[in-house]
Amino acid sequence: MKKYIHGALVSNAASMGFNWIYNMPYLERLEKEQDLTFQKADPAKYKRARKAVLAYPYAKVGDVSLQGEIAKWLYKLLQENPQATKDDYETMVFENIKPGGHYRGWIESYGQKLIYNKLTASLKTDNAILSIEDDQLVGFIPYIVSKELSLPNEKAWEMAQVFTNNEDYLNFYTVFDNVLENLKTMAMKDALKAAIPLAPRHFGFKLTMALQMDDSKSFVQQLAETSCAIQYAIPLTFNILANTASYEEAVKLNTRLGGASSDRGMLLGMLYAQISEIPKSWLAKTNFN
Repeated sequence: MKKYIHGALVSNAASMGFNWIYNMPYLERLEKEQDLTFQKADPAKYKRARKAVLAYPYAKVGDVSLQGEIAKWLYKLLQENPQATKDDYETMVFENIKPGGHYRGWIESYGQKLIYNKLTASLKTDNAILSIEDDQLVGFIPYIVSKELSLPNEKAWEMAQVFTNNEDYLNFYTVFDNVLENLKTMAMKDALKAAIPLAPRHFGFKLTMALQMDDSKSFVQQLAETSCAIQYAIPLTFNILANTASYEEAVKLNTRLGGASSDRGMLLGMLYAQISEIPKSWLAKTNFN
């Protein structure tokens, strides 16, 4: 089994039925009635949740989000050609998500910018090129793929710059490398704590509190959000990892907390899969080739 990429994609797919529901009390009530993992998105549930975005209404059980799809595409690209460049990655994503491309689904802002910039350049219009300053979790996709293929972080950062110039991503590659190394001899919470000094300084307080607070709901309410912006998603990922005992428990908590659970789940799942078994029944449900 490919622990890094499977760990990420299984977790991503598990949360898709309730991805981008920003009503935690509603999800808590719903979990008392049904398992929230590997469910088909139900428009009626999204409507009842009120604060929600039904971004993938046609997704089947086991499908992944756009970020999950990008991870699959990049994995194939680098597996076939480890020397592939940033331009190759950009072209590959564009060819899939452009109008008339293979991908059918929600396209987030970073994808919309890529399409706009590529078409603007191709058509040689006078429109200004949009800046690439994404702060969503898409910058970690090349890191996950590079870990699976034993490629250096320099390659991951080269690819990440298709969507972002924010060096916090690069710094967190070092943080998570340290966590992965620490997990060989430490418990998860201790491994995370030891890695905090390597994180960008402006993340320090929230990461520290993420390990001190054992109630994830309170942590979200007081110090974080459930969006996919990394200033919230990374501390919340730390909190979930620190307060669960297995891959399955972490994914279920992540789903119940709501928000950008599928994309947040990729990093969470990749890390936990190194020390905890992915349920075989979950792996069988994921549409990963």
